[in-house]
Amino acid sequence: MGASPISLSIRGKGSTRVSQSSSRKECLLCSALSYGISWLSSWFRPRWTDCKALHLHTHGSRDRVQQINAAAPDCACESTRMSRFSPGPVADHEKLARFIFSPVHVSNTGKIKPSAFSHVADRGCSIQREDIAPMEQSAVFVAGYLTSNVKHVWKGVLIASCADVRKIEGSEPGVRGVCVFDSAERTSPAHAELCQTHHVLDEADRIELRKNLFAAFGHGAPIAPTAYRQGFVWGALGVDLQSR
Repeated sequence: MGASPISLSIRGKGSTRVSQSSSRKECLLCSALSYGISWLSSWFRPRWTDCKALHLHTHGSRDRVQQINAAAPDCACESTRMSRFSPGPVADHEKLARFIFSPVHVSNTGKIKPSAFSHVADRGCSIQREDIAPMEQSAVFVAGYLTSNVKHVWKGVLIASCADVRKIEGSEPGVRGVCVFDSAERTSPAHAELCQTHHVLDEADRIELRKNLFAAFGHGAPIAPTAYRQGFVWGALGVDLQSR
């Protein structure tokens, strides 16, 4: 081990004071240098003037959630439109829908898995704003999904209150665990996303978060396709999609 400033006292008390003073100066110099590097680096990082720019930059990224949290922590973009196609931010009173498909969201026993919300940690978990989504939009979405995924079957829809989702906490009491962002698309203006916050710290917390989302969305009890929206969406599907 290297000698500390105190261990050099064998050279005399004066030497000790010099060594301690030198050590303090080195620490101050290191701190100043570290601050300077951080300050300079900040000028080369992207600076977001609005949430629309952040949405466009991160759209489709595998680490979209992490980028949003780094640029706009604590759900800062909930209070404004993230998409130019959106009618406005998602309100607490709105109902949120998560469409469920087998086998991706369903276990071998036929039960819906909490992992149906797994993308809340990375890409963002897609949901629909039920109060503003036209029936035709829902029908187009389901038909398009099933056409693109020929081995999948539509199993129903999970519904939650936006207010209940926003009450879910992170790793500590009193901090938010989930943000609800509007991320409308040109062909899907009612599209929104669930994104975990930076207050969800490790894998155990992520598992707990998915369980809490599962509970908020009716504990995995979906509305059947034939009953969802009075059966309109089901009826709009072709016979080949219905018979899967």
